[in-house]
Amino acid sequence: MTERALSIWERAGTSAGAFAALSLGIGYAITRTTKAPLAGSDVDYAGALLAERMKWEWVTFVRLLGGILVVWFTSSLAERLRAAERRTGRLAEAAFGLGVLWAGVWLFSAFFNSASILLAADYNDPGGARIAGVLARETPYVLTGSVTFTLLLATSFVILRSGGFPKVYAYGTAALTVAILLIALVDWYGAGRLSPLIVALALLWTATTSAVLPKVDRSAQ
Repeated sequence: MTERALSIWERAGTSAGAFAALSLGIGYAITRTTKAPLAGSDVDYAGALLAERMKWEWVTFVRLLGGILVVWFTSSLAERLRAAERRTGRLAEAAFGLGVLWAGVWLFSAFFNSASILLAADYNDPGGARIAGVLARETPYVLTGSVTFTLLLATSFVILRSGGFPKVYAYGTAALTVAILLIALVDWYGAGRLSPLIVALALLWTATTSAVLPKVDRSAQ
């Protein structure tokens, strides 16, 4: 493979995070236009789901696409962190594993979303369809906080000690790590529902990191 081809492939990997955030954000934008009532009766939910089936099929697609793009983005992030860490690369490997785990969260959400459609359309099981719909919605909300907090923590430890990353980005990532931890604690133990905010912040960080990675000064690492 030529050097030019490698450069194009590398740039595609770093930009994958922005496209992942866009894809997953589109999924949430679509769900805001739907009327399937998860808090209502099984029959009402299944009926509304089938009436707007194509919207939910698109939600499945963009979450599958987003999950795959998160894996690609995470591989590029781990490469930069490994170069910055210089020694064992353990934190870079941890960040890669956590990024893959977060991608799995979106893939499971897509699976549950697809299962909800099939249970309503092909298996005549409104109750099962609503349960699967709840799992599709709640999987990212429940798991994103703990996974992305640990991912950002591992990333912060590396980039704060590296001269290759912009200082504003490094300090911003560290601050966001603390913020996500505090928001997650309030969400888990408080009366507020802040998990959508955590997901939004995680997607924003992913898109921002995607823009920063191509500008990382490798000579300073």
